[in-house]
Amino acid sequence: MVITSKDNETIKRIRKLKEKKYRDLNGKYLIEGIKLIREAISENADIETIVVCDNCVKAGEIDQKVLYEIAKYNCIYVDEKVFNNITDVQNPQGILAVVEKKTSDRDIKYDEDIIVVLDDIQDPR
Repeated sequence: MVITSKDNETIKRIRKLKEKKYRDLNGKYLIEGIKLIREAISENADIETIVVCDNCVKAGEIDQKVLYEIAKYNCIYVDEKVFNNITDVQNPQGILAVVEKKTSDRDIKYDEDIIVVLDDIQDPR
């Protein structure tokens, strides 16, 4: 079954994850693209749902190997109009996923000798 309505409840829930407050509230985030999804799979990330653009599958834009890799996950297929409504990417690859944020079970021990905090680090090249 292919979802063709952007008013579908699942699509609305996924679209809300583009906003930080909903990501924090739900403990989930979006990743997009074949490379990121493959990395999430290899890192055993808790993937809740994978959204696939049906038109991209039919056009052969998504490799058959990728489709086999994601087959064991909860996949929903949407038409191109709905997919473009979810994504913010200019040239989407036709695949994205909803991933659970990992909760850190390690607290910072402020009584340790050295604490290093890094923020907004960039590669100077």
